[in-house]
Amino acid sequence: MNNDKAIIKALQSTEIPRLSADFNLRMMAEVYRAVERKKKRAYVLGLCLISGVSLALIGLAVYVFYTYFSMNFKFELPGLPKIQLSSATKSIYAFSTYIALLSLMLIGLDNYIRRKWLTKKMK
Repeated sequence: MNNDKAIIKALQSTEIPRLSADFNLRMMAEVYRAVERKKKRAYVLGLCLISGVSLALIGLAVYVFYTYFSMNFKFELPGLPKIQLSSATKSIYAFSTYIALLSLMLIGLDNYIRRKWLTKKMK
């Protein structure tokens, strides 16, 4: 029992350190800095990913054109190339154009529906 009183007395006699007057201000400033760092990191990462994907798509397009499209460039007029396409290349080119236009239409439809949904959600 005496030991318990001694422990209680020892705990009561310890001084509680006081926080400085501007503790909340400094803590909130640190929180804001952390949020800004996180936003900046996300922005840079997004920019790097977009750049990487764009370069990969350009490389893939160049690869597809050189591999699957047999094009003969002839420069008859100064500065203007004349492109001769085979029938197989024309077929692949037409199909690729169809897929590209279909993709653009779907992206546009997605954008339209998303805008409508967001305006409905905001109201």
